[in-house]
Amino acid sequence: MSSAWLIVSAYAIAMMLFAIWARRDLGNEDESYYLAERGLTGPILLVTMAATNFSAFTVYGSSGAAYRVGLSFLPIMAFGTGFMAVSMFVLGRRIRARSIQHGAITAPEMIRGQTGSRNAQITMASILVLATIPYLALQPRAAGIVFSALFGGPEWVGAVLVTVLVVGYTLTGGLKAVVRTDVAQGALALALLWVGLAMVVGDAGGIEAAMDSLRSNEDTSRLLNREGNYVLLVWTSTMLLWLFADPMFPQLYQRLCAADSDESIGKMATLYPAVAWLAFLPPIMIGIIGHIRYPGLDRTGSDNILPTMIMEVGGEWLGGLVLVAGLAALMSTMDSQLLATGSLVTRDLIPKGSHRQGEMDDLSESVSWIGEQGGENPVISRESVIISLAITGLVLSLWSDLSILDLGLLAFSMYAVMFPSVFATAFSDNIDGRSVVCSILAGEAIVFLALFSPESFDGWWIQPVKAAVPTAVVPSLAAAIFALLASQYAFTGKRLTLESRGAGSNEALYLLGLTGIFVLAQDFWWWDDSSGYVLGLPIWIWWALGLSISQTAIMAKWSWRRPND
Repeated sequence: MSSAWLIVSAYAIAMMLFAIWARRDLGNEDESYYLAERGLTGPILLVTMAATNFSAFTVYGSSGAAYRVGLSFLPIMAFGTGFMAVSMFVLGRRIRARSIQHGAITAPEMIRGQTGSRNAQITMASILVLATIPYLALQPRAAGIVFSALFGGPEWVGAVLVTVLVVGYTLTGGLKAVVRTDVAQGALALALLWVGLAMVVGDAGGIEAAMDSLRSNEDTSRLLNREGNYVLLVWTSTMLLWLFADPMFPQLYQRLCAADSDESIGKMATLYPAVAWLAFLPPIMIGIIGHIRYPGLDRTGSDNILPTMIMEVGGEWLGGLVLVAGLAALMSTMDSQLLATGSLVTRDLIPKGSHRQGEMDDLSESVSWIGEQGGENPVISRESVIISLAITGLVLSLWSDLSILDLGLLAFSMYAVMFPSVFATAFSDNIDGRSVVCSILAGEAIVFLALFSPESFDGWWIQPVKAAVPTAVVPSLAAAIFALLASQYAFTGKRLTLESRGAGSNEALYLLGLTGIFVLAQDFWWWDDSSGYVLGLPIWIWWALGLSISQTAIMAKWSWRRPND
């Protein structure tokens, strides 16, 4: 397909030229390379957070999952991911303050700065790197799917080519190049996905006609119903997973540190639910409508439903152009993952040859830190680390037979366990590093028990397999919190105390309102309702959208209020 080659080649060249331009004011220091000199404003922060978070999982994992479980996946992703902005806002402002206080770029560095514990730093950094590798592998896996759909060749070719391209422009300009390419790729991906949805919906005769067609078929009517696709525990657990896991993504955490102000974090969190709906609606609807043309696909085939539908409906030129949206989405995540994970390796795991000045000089443990000038390690460079991580992710993507959704859920479950430790450390000045280690190990033990022995949960819990994998988040978080509190008291003889954000504020009322919205999202009273409402969609879809709008209103009032409000 010469036209497809032309489209993809032009896009790849444009991204490389854009990255070269984007590095024009890049400094040598780690704060410039990894944090863009802490200068991300509200609109830029929103776009780069969204482009980074909405990845191959969003485009291909979501469309594949929607093909398998139906329309119920839309509130799970659109409302659930949008609600995650609440934890981004609550935790993000404190993360930013601690990052500046300790000169920290990563969560383990912040842990080290607060606790003085090298063991806590290494433990958290190791788990974060381990969790990011399968998530990183999603991107070349999805790239292979796109290339196979475009050119008909083996998937590994596309995986290799995209990996080389992303590594090239990531090394070129650090976070400044990544953020600037995120803006371009995020806008392109969103626009083209909606073009793709318009083509698919038009081919099906409109949304209402497509929904009626699915509803009238006994084999596909279940796609418009949550009964048989989700139980309430899985539904709630999945939303909790996004809430606690997403702020722990190294690439999203790093952007919170890079924000120029708390106000920018607030504006990002307020508008994030709208972006979540705009990003998830097209691939999920395409995945569902895919049943009309391609019924009966297996799990692997369903992950290919979006590129298959786009190429079938859009033809060679337009279809190829829309598939570039998928490439843009996965590349805008992969570059950030490489950059953030590389900082974990070079700043947290590898012994450094020079000591950091300032606050770190007061720590009692004799550990070498990266110097202020350039952050280069005398043993290994940040560039070689990024290349090594990219190769590791590529190999896993080619070797593993796990689906895109499986790889993502495994990574998310491991991330969520970090939340109690990071939250407690961000809001406390008396936390003990040994408590952080105990919390992480206890929580991850439950995650790995769910991964390798799901039958252990029989009799008291739903087996955490397939769509029920997120149920592991509840016992793993419970174990992490209990271990944190118990070990803190055992090691210090004192209870863990958290600082307040400020007396006299209305933050408790805002949190209460947002908690009410989350509870209302567990709408069991419409659980088996599949009847058509506006545009043929069930009423619980519109209910979820209304809750997201209410969340945005509360967040706007909270984040944009005057200091004494």
